[in-house]
Amino acid sequence: MSDIAKGAQLQVYAPSLRSLPEGSLLVMATLPILDWNECLLRDLLTLDKATSAPHVYAAILMIDPFACWEDIAESLKDAGIIGVANFPPASMIERSAAGVPVDAGQELELRRMEWFTSHGFKALFAIASDSEITAAEKRLGSQLDGLIHLPAEALTRTMSEEMELVSLGQHGSSLPMFALLDGTASKRPA
Repeated sequence: MSDIAKGAQLQVYAPSLRSLPEGSLLVMATLPILDWNECLLRDLLTLDKATSAPHVYAAILMIDPFACWEDIAESLKDAGIIGVANFPPASMIERSAAGVPVDAGQELELRRMEWFTSHGFKALFAIASDSEITAAEKRLGSQLDGLIHLPAEALTRTMSEEMELVSLGQHGSSLPMFALLDGTASKRPA
């Protein structure tokens, strides 16, 4: 059983969200208004390796046609980050005119995730529906630490500086599943 399945604290590191106005809806993260992976690379240059936790997963736009994957992997390792997450997931970005996710985007995303896991990275895979679980489990195997459930309704959630991932247990999978809380719900009084 992985540390995450045992309840270890995990974090999805998404510095690109800081480029969007606080209080924006999550749908803003799916629009082509910023270079998601370039924001990550810039932020990694200033990240203190000592602050990187063992369960930090970098949010990477896996369907970026211009990314240099070797540079991203090297920068992540230099920063002490050994996990990746497909965020925002292709199923939220690439949709047909009828609003249905495009399978080609998810296939490309899975191939990128396989590439990262073949280079020693752990993975969290964001899914929009339970039908995506089997493909992620098969393709990413033991490097897959968990799933993030991001259905279409998640696009209406409000972003904030820190948004909490909460455990959903193991729904339809042997892996732990998480959901993203609305940014306003994450600001709990201490």
